[in-house]
Amino acid sequence: MRKAYQIAAVFIGSLISGQAIATENLLSIVTKPHFVKNEMFGRVLVGKNGAALYTFKKDHKLGGYPAKCTTKKDDKPLGSCLKRWPAASISYKDLSKLLQNNPKLPYGAIYNREVKSLQITYQDLPLYYWFGDKVKSKTNFTGLGVLKAWDLKSLDKNIGYDGAITNK
Repeated sequence: MRKAYQIAAVFIGSLISGQAIATENLLSIVTKPHFVKNEMFGRVLVGKNGAALYTFKKDHKLGGYPAKCTTKKDDKPLGSCLKRWPAASISYKDLSKLLQNNPKLPYGAIYNREVKSLQITYQDLPLYYWFGDKVKSKTNFTGLGVLKAWDLKSLDKNIGYDGAITNK
């Protein structure tokens, strides 16, 4: 029931804002999440072009809404959190298909006011990309454990915010 309420609230929020379809910009990347087999992580959640999708420890500790990675300036040399960790956004149509095709997986969405689009969630946590990942090389999944605050989602392994990996 919570998921249905969350998605309905998200959809209404997107209609009010005048933007029901996710758009791609510097702070968000339109995605269609799916799992791929990885030697180290098992079946791991990825998005566009097979790039890793991450969850943020602050979202987990404080609840997933609103998303805690924002455009507000911080003390990092690269500026805001969303500049380094773009939101994984999704259109309402793609979200509906995703939920219909994967009814047993805990996908959902929140309306992210920072990027003015739906942000895909997994286990009620907003998903993000890491700007440092290069998917066509061996440098994908490099955001794991950054500042002990970012993790990956796997169907086969428990992956901690510190980068620790154990079997489920």
